Amino acid sequence: MDTSVFAEYETDLQTLLGSISAQLDGDAVRLGGEERRSAFRRIERELEEADEIIEQMAVEAQTADRDKSELQGKLKAHKGTLARYKSDLKTLSNGADRDDLLSTPGHVALDVDEEGADSPALSQTAAQRSRLLSATDKLADGQRRLEESHRVALQTEDVGSTILRDLRGQRDVLEHTRDTLYDADGSIDRASGTLRKMVRIAYQQRAITYAIIGLLILLILYVLASKLFG
Repeated sequence: MDTSVFAEYETDLQTLLGSISAQLDGDAVRLGGEERRSAFRRIERELEEADEIIEQMAVEAQTADRDKSELQGKLKAHKGTLARYKSDLKTLSNGADRDDLLSTPGHVALDVDEEGADSPALSQTAAQRSRLLSATDKLADGQRRLEESHRVALQTEDVGSTILRDLRGQRDVLEHTRDTLYDADGSIDRASGTLRKMVRIAYQQRAITYAIIGLLILLILYVLASKLFG
């Protein structure tokens, strides 16, 4: 398959990754509240689109007629960049969740100052907030583990694809060697038949030669006997 198709996908992907990087460094950090949530959703959509492009690039790399190793290297680099952007987005999103949990209305802050930290309602609120933060941390840790497992699975898939390509190449070599051996065996059989025929002809010629020599000897003896007794 023509690698120009891969190049077109790569151009689209680079444009998309550039947009994601700019937003992660800009709107995702600068904005707050609902605007930041909207920026996160927009980045997530672009990440999903980038995933789809990478899947198409993987297909093109597998079916390429040439430069497969180079295409696989580029694909691996793009996957690494995309995984890093996903991790950055997750970190920013978790930070936003933490900020939302920690933010409280102004009158609550005043109540804390006036009534002190021993208020039962405030203690219960603090406990709930602590549990929520703990749950958020656990979710973030689970997400990181899931992303790591996904990365390992992709690497394993790449290794498996390489092994399959090597096995197919070795099978082609073995089949070619087998065909060559079959041809050589046929040539040996034909040569052996030719040699047997040549040996048979040689024996026949030797027998004829001996017969001629014997006949000549008899003729010579007959001539000599005729002269002696004739």
